[in-house]
Amino acid sequence: MAKVSGAVAVCVFLTGALGAVGCSSSESGAPSDGCVGSGSEALKTCAKGPTITGVDVSSYQGTVSWSKVKGAGREFAFARISDGLNSVDSKFAQNWPAMKAAGIVRGSYQFFRPSQDAGLQAQMVLDKLAAAGGLQPGDLPPVLDLESADGLAASVVVTKAKAWLTKIEAAIKVKPIVYTAAFMSNVIGTNFGGYTLWVANYQTTCPTMPSGWTDWHFWQNSDSGSVAGISGAVDSDFFNGTLPELKKLALAPVSQPVAPSVPDMTAFAAQPDLVFGDNTPNDGSQGATLGEGKTNDTNDTQSAVITPCR
Repeated sequence: MAKVSGAVAVCVFLTGALGAVGCSSSESGAPSDGCVGSGSEALKTCAKGPTITGVDVSSYQGTVSWSKVKGAGREFAFARISDGLNSVDSKFAQNWPAMKAAGIVRGSYQFFRPSQDAGLQAQMVLDKLAAAGGLQPGDLPPVLDLESADGLAASVVVTKAKAWLTKIEAAIKVKPIVYTAAFMSNVIGTNFGGYTLWVANYQTTCPTMPSGWTDWHFWQNSDSGSVAGISGAVDSDFFNGTLPELKKLALAPVSQPVAPSVPDMTAFAAQPDLVFGDNTPNDGSQGATLGEGKTNDTNDTQSAVITPCR
């Protein structure tokens, strides 16, 4: 898919028919058996203006030449970490640093299995990211790929998905992204509308919104894209905005605490007549005294904390 430039007309309307959506956790790309749900009426939302393009990959794409992907105009990419707990993606450890080296805004996702332990799945995400070099400033938050109920009740799926999201957010201090589709609306309800949406919807000019959202940030519009540097078909994606807007969603640099200044005592050492800690009361005319320990409570017998920059 060619990179989209210029403005795209904004359109929001109701539709009674859903376009095809992605549901592929397996290596073959075939729909998973756990895909459920349908919608009789759903909101379609077109891009609000300029868009940029990206891809998402798994081991199914084999070894990717990320420099060629970047040269083809793809600005961002997501790489799969695993399908639940039992199928770790064999290419993630290779894809993660390679995307960064190519100058692509990178993200990661895990195909979530509600039938498996949510906390362990979240921990796998954190562990695999750390092993591959870790999350760094400029990376997108991890993605919960929520497209299967695994035959469980909606309330169980929601509870487990929330547990995954909570654990990841507690670890990285940023809200994760949720990937889902309109066919999951009767499972997820409106429980995840506060998260950044990556929506899947194929064979349409504007994606259908899952319940809980009226707009999207990412849109997986095809599972049959062709991009230089990737052998065979690949999932194709849009970001609803410009590259600077995309980077605003990424992790910001961690601010380092400013070390307190410490007085330079070398000048005092050169003055032998200067006496420290004499018994002259401080009447206020001398300014603050380092660690003098005065308090307003005469019953407080403990000294104040000594600080060199009070």
